[in-house]
Amino acid sequence: MPNPKLRFRFFEPDVDTNLPLIDGAAKIQGFDLERASGEADAWEQGFGALMGLMVAGAPCICIPAFPNRKFRLSYIQVNSAAAIASAKDLEGKRVGIPQWNNTAGVWARGALQNYYHVDLGRIDWLAVKPEGASPPSGVRIRPLPAGDGPGDERLDALLLAGELDAVIGPNVLRSITRRDPRVRRLFADYKAEEQTYFKQTGIFPISHVITMNKAFVQQYPEAPVALLQAYRDARDVAFDRIEGSDPVILTISWASALMAEQRALMGDHYWAYNVEDNRRSLEAIVQFAYQQGLTPAKLNYESFFVPDAAALPGH
Repeated sequence: MPNPKLRFRFFEPDVDTNLPLIDGAAKIQGFDLERASGEADAWEQGFGALMGLMVAGAPCICIPAFPNRKFRLSYIQVNSAAAIASAKDLEGKRVGIPQWNNTAGVWARGALQNYYHVDLGRIDWLAVKPEGASPPSGVRIRPLPAGDGPGDERLDALLLAGELDAVIGPNVLRSITRRDPRVRRLFADYKAEEQTYFKQTGIFPISHVITMNKAFVQQYPEAPVALLQAYRDARDVAFDRIEGSDPVILTISWASALMAEQRALMGDHYWAYNVEDNRRSLEAIVQFAYQQGLTPAKLNYESFFVPDAAALPGH
């Protein structure tokens, strides 16, 4: 009898932690992976939007696999002439965002509020998509001025023109990557800043979490554990492709040394696919979401996960 199909929708298929599932180096035991662009049995979900789904009672549930994680202090980008020398200087400034529930923004604002003690209510927020936002009392979000092109391009153009003082988003703006002197990151040595943030908070921000359709899980109760194990295998393949005996990444001569540096700072299992090793980060994002008005109460993150998958031993 052939294996049942598991239709999976990748949000970022080119991420190294996803690629081994796509190229077949990692398999889902008992299932055949089928890439989906529409209706899916499992998918890669942004954590910010996930919390909204949980509040709405959507028929989905997660496994503790987190293929995309990024520190977000380096995604706070400012106009060089805006007199912003520190995080507190964002108060009173015009800050552009894609939308309020964007995961990257939740993490960045959480750090600003709780780590740098920035008053979010004293920032003039302008969003590409302000509709549907329910910020907390005292925080106001205005629509971004109309313009052509995708949101990132509009945000970038307004930042370059000085019509925005800062931008916080999920992507590094093109003007930053092109080293335009009119803009810069808030933190010049963002690597050191983010490493210090981790050392002091224990938070390694989670961008995406693997989410499954509850009806599929009910039909195939073995699927969550099988998919979680496949994701652990894919992560291990991805790591080996960077620091193994024959690394695939050739344009970074010291990639293996950087991995060793990250382990020394964050521990051997810093990219763990389980609940236990991620409690500090999971606790932080449900707290940040509540503070920022994304959820009416602080959610119980343990309820997000399939119990069998959450209980799977190992990392």
